[in-house]
Amino acid sequence: MFNNLYKKCLDLAAHKSSKYYLAIVSFVESSFFPIPPDVMIIPMVISKKNDFIKIFLITTIFSVLGGMLGYLIGAFFFDFGSQIMSFYGYENKLSNIIILLIFYLNDSFAIYLKRLEYLSF
Repeated sequence: MFNNLYKKCLDLAAHKSSKYYLAIVSFVESSFFPIPPDVMIIPMVISKKNDFIKIFLITTIFSVLGGMLGYLIGAFFFDFGSQIMSFYGYENKLSNIIILLIFYLNDSFAIYLKRLEYLSF
C-alpha cells in the first residue's frame, strides 16, 4: 500500500501542476497522510532549480496549515478517544503517558531556555 502511494507521489512531482499537488500532499501529510512531502520536494527541486524557494515556501505554508487541521482533529476527537481508552481499561496507561510527556517536555523546555540564556550573553 505505501509503495503505491510513494510511486504516486513521485509521478505527481513530474506533473505540470506539481506545485498544486505538493501543496495538497504537504497539507494532508501534516494531518494524517503517512508519506512525507520530501518524496516530491527532492525531484521537484532537482528539476526546477530556479523555483526552489517557491517550492519550500509552498511546503512550509501548507504543512503548517495541515498541522493546524491535525491539532483541531485531535482536539475534537480527544473526548471520543478518552472514552475508547476507558472502555478498554487503559486510563492508567494514558495518565502515565501524560505524566511522562509533561516531565520530558518540561526538561526539554528548560534546556531550550538555558540555550537562549547562553546565547543572549
